[in-house]
Amino acid sequence: MTEIHTTTNQKNGLTKKIGMFLQDPSLDKLTGNYKFPLEKDYLSLTGSSRFVVRDTNEYGYPIFPALNWAKESDLSIERFKKEGLSDNPQFHQVNVFAVVNSALDLIEEEIGHGFNWKDGAPLVIRPHAFRGMNAYYDPISPSLNFGYFDSPFRRTPVWTCLSHDIVAHELGHAIFDSFRPLYVYSPDKDTPALHESFADLLSMFSALQYPSVIEHLYRETGGDMRHPSLITRLGEEFGIGIFGVGIPYIRSALEGASYNNAPKQAHARSKVWTAAIYEIMERMVKLNHPDGFPDTFDGFAEFVAALLQATRWIKGMVLRALHYTPPNSLSMPMMARLIYEADAQVYKDDSKLRDIAKEVFQKRELWNERLSLKAPDIGYAFQDLEHASQQTLSFVIMKYAEELRIPPGALRVINPRLITTNRRIDKVKSGSSLEVKTITEHYLEYTYEVTQLVRDWYTGEMVPFTVYGGSTLVMDQNWNAFLLASSPEIYEDDPSGYEGTLKALKRARDKFDRVHKDSIQKTLVARDENRSITDSPVVPGCPFIIQRQSTGAYRLVHRRSNFQEHINEIYCTKHGLAQL
Repeated sequence: MTEIHTTTNQKNGLTKKIGMFLQDPSLDKLTGNYKFPLEKDYLSLTGSSRFVVRDTNEYGYPIFPALNWAKESDLSIERFKKEGLSDNPQFHQVNVFAVVNSALDLIEEEIGHGFNWKDGAPLVIRPHAFRGMNAYYDPISPSLNFGYFDSPFRRTPVWTCLSHDIVAHELGHAIFDSFRPLYVYSPDKDTPALHESFADLLSMFSALQYPSVIEHLYRETGGDMRHPSLITRLGEEFGIGIFGVGIPYIRSALEGASYNNAPKQAHARSKVWTAAIYEIMERMVKLNHPDGFPDTFDGFAEFVAALLQATRWIKGMVLRALHYTPPNSLSMPMMARLIYEADAQVYKDDSKLRDIAKEVFQKRELWNERLSLKAPDIGYAFQDLEHASQQTLSFVIMKYAEELRIPPGALRVINPRLITTNRRIDKVKSGSSLEVKTITEHYLEYTYEVTQLVRDWYTGEMVPFTVYGGSTLVMDQNWNAFLLASSPEIYEDDPSGYEGTLKALKRARDKFDRVHKDSIQKTLVARDENRSITDSPVVPGCPFIIQRQSTGAYRLVHRRSNFQEHINEIYCTKHGLAQL
């Protein structure tokens, strides 16, 4: 039995235990309780300030009745074990609520502040949204929607809302989309893949909070993280329900290709990044072994200590770098560089962890030394603007447009933000003890809009498209700027000023044309059909739909990510079919 409370404020004061599966019903002994902090948040019916569970279908029609959690004295796993778990809709509601709360706690601890969803309201969760082998995050009406289905390989239905992996995965999409909402318009094929990988990694980090999960992992692997385990696999019950025991998962963190050989399809491509992060964590586990870098551990206690420390390190490295990312688009090599640079700011005199990460990134072709992260010395211009309006921020940003890599053709600055974080960080020492310190950083995020023309091969018409560029300027506690992460990406040998920015824009456009031009040209024919992100692609495998705005230029928008696409990717791999 596991009880999880991930913030220090929850260790004292009024809490309510809320039961959950730590994996899924196929591992029914792995259960626990989330301690909901009633001194910090409220429970009302089936919701709180962060999440609201609505047991309706996708269209709002009620499915199953719910308890009033504010009036229930016991929502623990012990209660629901007596009443029923797998086929108890009221436990389904409780389970999904506990999982998303515990996973979001991880994010908030690392980013240094509370999290706001993109529409400013609690995130809606539908545990029984539809009958089908799928689950998805809806970015238009922000919500998590979970399906259920009968399986020829199981006697009971498969409820995706009971899979800790799937629930945390879909939450990962909601977090990433709220943090970087313009990524849905990114032309870079890495961005949707990183969306998928971030969701997978959140599932992994969330599961590794629980000692009973780690104990199960140790029994599976003997302490050798290179062996398959419940951590490397995503959605075991879901995979068995579809394919049987032959493929008991949806994805594996051990199966990533090198970056230069990765397929385009987002779910398949995401495994490049997930496998890299997992390898870094595996090497960090060995680093914590008392005897250096052996393959296995002598006992469970040693393994637990090493894995918990490694998880804390890699989770911190990945999540701290999120604030460094450009607000409009992101590539895997850029993310690799930002992880390295963010760690260097926290642990200036101890490079062993980021050196491990760099070695793995280089081996997997994810490291690009040519990327320029050099920042202009203009941090002083923003030190008095923490509470300034967006109009004032835009005025100062455009004053320094050339230094901030904004091209002359950009007529609008979109949603500029100046953010300050104060994070408590574990300081690495040579011994086993950890010293906690506080890191303060400031981030200036801004996006700009550019219109580009694309020729329709069939009509010869020039079609205008809106594309987005942007950057994040990172400043230390004294407002000294030390990093500028831009998209389109700037290279070290690019010219300075406007000339270099225009060269980067052209390079990004040429790259997009090489990857997607044929698909986009065929999709152009359907540009006035006003297609939805839920529609099938015009060209199989094309990740975009063309969105017609009420006025102005067209936009390329990523189609909604569905868990069903994990299945399609596995089917292609299993039967030797080509990935698109």
